[in-house]
Amino acid sequence: MKTSEIRQSFIEYFLSKDHKKYSSSPVIPFDDPTLMFANAGMNQFKDVFTGKKKAEYPRAVTVQKCMRAGGKHNDLENVGRTGRHHTFFEMLGNFSFGDYFKEEAIYYHWEWVTKYLKLPKDKLYATVYLDDDEAFELWEKIAPELKNGRILRFDKKDNYWTMGETGPNGPCSEIHFDRGEKYGTGPEHWVNGDTERYVEIGNLVFMQYNTGPDGVTEPLPRPSVDTGSGLERITCMMQNAESNYETDAFTGLIEHISEITGKKYHTDERGLSHRVIADHIRALTFCIADGGGLSNEKQGYVLRRILRRASRHGRRLDKHEPFIYRLVPTLVEQMGDVYPEIAEKKTHIEKVIRSEEESFGRTLDTGLELFDNLTAKIKRSGGKTIPGNEVFKLYDTYGFPVDLTSVMAEEQGLAIDMAGFEKMMHQQKTQSRTASHFADGRKEQLQYMLGEILGKIPSDKLKTEFIREKFEVDANVLEIFELDEGGNKIVALIPDRTPFYVDAGGQISDYGTIESDSFKLKIDYLFNYNEAIVHFGELIEKKYDDLENISELKVKLYLDTARRWDIMRNHTATHLLHAALRKVLGDHVKQSGSYVGPDKLRFDFSHFNPMTPEEIKRVEEIVNSKILEGFDVGTVEDDLEKAKKSGAMAIFGEKYGSKVRVVSVADFSKELCGGTHVQNVSQIGPFMITLETAVASGIRRIEAVTGREAVAYMLSQKETVDKISKMTNRPIEELSDAVGETQSKLLELQKENKKLKAEKFSGGSVSVGSEEKIDGVSFRHNDFGRVEAEEMAGWIDSGKEANYPLITVAIGLVNGKRTFMSSASAAAGVHVGNLSRDILKELGGRGGGKPNFAQGSIPEDTDADHIFKISADKIRETIEKSSG
Repeated sequence: MKTSEIRQSFIEYFLSKDHKKYSSSPVIPFDDPTLMFANAGMNQFKDVFTGKKKAEYPRAVTVQKCMRAGGKHNDLENVGRTGRHHTFFEMLGNFSFGDYFKEEAIYYHWEWVTKYLKLPKDKLYATVYLDDDEAFELWEKIAPELKNGRILRFDKKDNYWTMGETGPNGPCSEIHFDRGEKYGTGPEHWVNGDTERYVEIGNLVFMQYNTGPDGVTEPLPRPSVDTGSGLERITCMMQNAESNYETDAFTGLIEHISEITGKKYHTDERGLSHRVIADHIRALTFCIADGGGLSNEKQGYVLRRILRRASRHGRRLDKHEPFIYRLVPTLVEQMGDVYPEIAEKKTHIEKVIRSEEESFGRTLDTGLELFDNLTAKIKRSGGKTIPGNEVFKLYDTYGFPVDLTSVMAEEQGLAIDMAGFEKMMHQQKTQSRTASHFADGRKEQLQYMLGEILGKIPSDKLKTEFIREKFEVDANVLEIFELDEGGNKIVALIPDRTPFYVDAGGQISDYGTIESDSFKLKIDYLFNYNEAIVHFGELIEKKYDDLENISELKVKLYLDTARRWDIMRNHTATHLLHAALRKVLGDHVKQSGSYVGPDKLRFDFSHFNPMTPEEIKRVEEIVNSKILEGFDVGTVEDDLEKAKKSGAMAIFGEKYGSKVRVVSVADFSKELCGGTHVQNVSQIGPFMITLETAVASGIRRIEAVTGREAVAYMLSQKETVDKISKMTNRPIEELSDAVGETQSKLLELQKENKKLKAEKFSGGSVSVGSEEKIDGVSFRHNDFGRVEAEEMAGWIDSGKEANYPLITVAIGLVNGKRTFMSSASAAAGVHVGNLSRDILKELGGRGGGKPNFAQGSIPEDTDADHIFKISADKIRETIEKSSG
């Protein structure tokens, strides 16, 4: 069976068992800060498993795009070395949300594997958690063929599943396939062993517990089932392939790699680079298609590491120019019908990967040369470890991820000083994120504290109706609690109706007050719990002794109206901005994240190049033009699939139910959106873009203001322009010319200043620096410290004109970089470019030049006396060679 046939077989089987098919969630979970990447099929159902949300359907089936290259689940180091580990893979999964449990889960998988895939029963093994007698007995009942010692018990390490330090967890039962004695016969070749013989092809997680942030594990409201089967592993078994890389999931990519590089693929260690590149292009393609970019933070840094590892393996295949991007069309042809997002963004993905290849390529060869020189030096001295400062230099200067340096060191029989590297990394981090971590931790703690209480209340009694169009609402209180948060009393209230919007889709929550005859609450945090909306607030008025004894349970909820209007203006403007960007830049533009608050809107989108001033201006013109046209904002509810077919755009990373809300502005914009909006676009007021910048490679960001903030922004700009007009004594319409003239005068003065500094040394004075004789040649040198390049070059040039044998060397900190310059007079008879190249190589730097002038860079921490000693030694060697 082909990979595509196995994927479809799984879906069709569980559809026949009354499961609802859900599309894969994005591989980058923008709505879940606890995850680096989607690493399992159950991620998109996390809130259902924890009881925060109610499942639309009790049974689900998915094929989830997964990544395991960061955080707890990280297979990056094993990629290509084993035949079954990948960064990106597809996870087949079926789920029960409080419906069926262990017996049906075991039966379904056994039937699918043996009846539909027809895998031989005598090659299959089942495992259960150590004390899960129920699962053991069910396997004996459902699969009596396994009674002969092929139902095995394992401890928590192998047969207990957790999503992370917190969250759902429970015992699991796995299905393993015995590939035969060809893959090993020793005691280590056993079920759950880390070898290629016994391969796990299915994991049935019996979700029974939840672990909160305080580490306490308690039963879930309703036991559920979460299963996962790696599609690539099953395909390997079905196609009787040596490894996953010899299945039709990878052969097309590997053949293309061989074609591009001219290097034949081998299934042994010689094929490592082919396998790594084939794996990594899948990860990069799907992550970029799902809104990811390449950067130095979070997911972006992991993706950058992945591409740079692939680039380095390209060098091992003697490919020194960008080529990885050329594999994208091959993957799109193979998987684009199942995942249309990679086909839609093919050109964008190619551009992002090619740009990063080119950027890294410029430093990769230099870094590799430095690494080779460094390791040779360490080996000559009998060392076994690359110092942490050198590992950091490769990371910071040449962009080598530390794991790449570690792999390269291992290949040379060396280790790296990880502690030293981490110390330098820690020193480099100057910006603290303590405040944001505290805020996130507070919210999680409040949710957990209340979740313990609400979990004991029947969920059908807790339902809050969201009143979208009103700013104040009368409501009945369903539940009210006082919580102790570090000595402060926080009140949590659940009403039956509310005008308060809860943070979702990029739009932040509303603020306001809840009032009654007994109290007044200032609301500053909300969250959803199943169908209830929990309002947290600080008591600003209190007229009761004991909250539990309050008999009056009617309240009035008031929004901060001005704040809500600001948010609505920004949200509707975000829709107009999205449509305008697609009109100006192209249909490849897709939302990759957003923030909609009262102060501004922020919109992240897929686009490769920085926007030009003309493009930014055109977008502003289009949005403001639509605002002036005064269209009504239309909203309708529709079925999800019907809405998508009508042309409504889905917002990236957002989770939708079967019924969705479609927000449209005439025929200009149409999106699925649950947020709050103005009734007519004219209510937005002026729209102004305040920032356009890069978030990551392939991801741009726009920030803009509307309404009151836009008016304040314009008035501030006008005030600034008026001040400049007075300072220059020129009318506003001439300010551009006035600033240009002033800038030209400044540049002339700067040039004159630099010229004077350079001429200060043009007379060849020996008063600056030191001079010594080396075999009849004068060697003059000086450390300038912080200096401008022209000043140092002026001193160096004075040495070229000497009428006697003179070699001059200068070092200095130019624009924050340690710089080396040298010159030689004609009488010296030395090619100073070649001499300097040898000096810099010995110092771990790089550079060279002409017969009479050279320059380069040297490591920051190199001692000046050491530099001049090495220079003197190299001058002596050169003179001796020429005279010999």
